[in-house]
Amino acid sequence: MTLEQLAKQGRRTATMTTAATITSKMSQIRKESIRQAFCDFENVKYRYEYVDVVDGVTYYDDSAASSTEATWFSFDNMHQPVIWITYGNNNDCEDLIVQVKRHVKAIICIGNNTEKIHRVYDDILKDNVVDCDSLAKAVRLASVMAESGDSVMLSPATYANSDYDSYMDRGNDFKQLVYSLK
Repeated sequence: MTLEQLAKQGRRTATMTTAATITSKMSQIRKESIRQAFCDFENVKYRYEYVDVVDGVTYYDDSAASSTEATWFSFDNMHQPVIWITYGNNNDCEDLIVQVKRHVKAIICIGNNTEKIHRVYDDILKDNVVDCDSLAKAVRLASVMAESGDSVMLSPATYANSDYDSYMDRGNDFKQLVYSLK
């Protein structure tokens, strides 16, 4: 089949044809090759990246999550109570209500613009939404609030503030702050 013939089938049929082709090709791949690919896989840096365990608390760097959708998927991976470190300028924070109800035990909100997060989450989290003015203070506060078996996740869920040049700088700082807790 030519690309032109595929395109004439329409978007839905083209998608299904592509999926069927991939599936048939995948069936020809040896199981050992698939197993090795999964073993060799390295997580993407700054996206739900495991950092360390300190005093029984697991820390994750999700600093590249600049949208509520990205944070939503990170929450979906969590299996223990989460202390969520985020930023106050999150105008779409209500998009995460279901995930927060399911996974979050506290929110540490960095910045000055935290009114909306308080308005959306104070009742849900029984006023366990705390403001902070820096990532360093947020990590220290999270380490005090967290109990063994909890997780702490930095996930802005928004384009964050100007404290850092990039999400990579913020993520690297977060990791160093976590390592300094030991």
